[in-house]
Amino acid sequence: MHDIAIRGGVVVDGTGAPARPADIGISGGRVTAVGEVGLARRTIEADGQVVAPGFVDVHTHIDAQVCWDTTLSPSSLHGVTTMLAGNCGFTLAPINEHEADYLVRMLAIVEGMPLDALQAGVACTWTSTGEYLDHVDRGLAVNAGFMVGHSALRRVVMREDATKRTATPAEIDSMVRMLRAGLSAGGLGFSSSWGIAHSDANGDPVPSRFAPVDELVRLAGQCRDFAGTSLEFLPKFV
Repeated sequence: MHDIAIRGGVVVDGTGAPARPADIGISGGRVTAVGEVGLARRTIEADGQVVAPGFVDVHTHIDAQVCWDTTLSPSSLHGVTTMLAGNCGFTLAPINEHEADYLVRMLAIVEGMPLDALQAGVACTWTSTGEYLDHVDRGLAVNAGFMVGHSALRRVVMREDATKRTATPAEIDSMVRMLRAGLSAGGLGFSSSWGIAHSDANGDPVPSRFAPVDELVRLAGQCRDFAGTSLEFLPKFV
């Protein structure tokens, strides 16, 4: 006997196969039957509905919203069950009291978010990526993962110089240490941008746009030591 049966729906399974009428059996939190489904302890009637796996949104900027909206609407209302954030190098960790205002303003301007909402909803009571992940891990309606952002790393290490010059070897070493700490704490990878449309609240290119190839490669290369992590990067022509 199944725990749950979803009956009468049209299944779109994400494989490219045609939509088809089928019932779904679920046991132990997993799909265990598709098609003819026997008895179940609970039945969900899905007549006239599409039954599909949850959608995965691989490019979001919910880094601030997650601080005040655990439903992550409207994405969750449209079938999104997994979201990846911290893209383009724009993250709210690592952070410190000196750079919090800059990073919040940068996220607001590059993503077209209301600054007053971010200032009211983002407490910035953390400093490291691990502390940020602990802060947002509180009963979210969806699965969410977060990258470690290049612009945040650069700004925390270099402060105002992050948008003025190349980093010294010692500064790159500091960024590497912060990145590795973030990946060890559960960061999903490293993100960066050279995108020409990405400017901060002062109208300057975001910090990652000042990074030469050697800095970018050094940071991106850290992911090889952390299984399951990935890279997200916008080149100059985007």
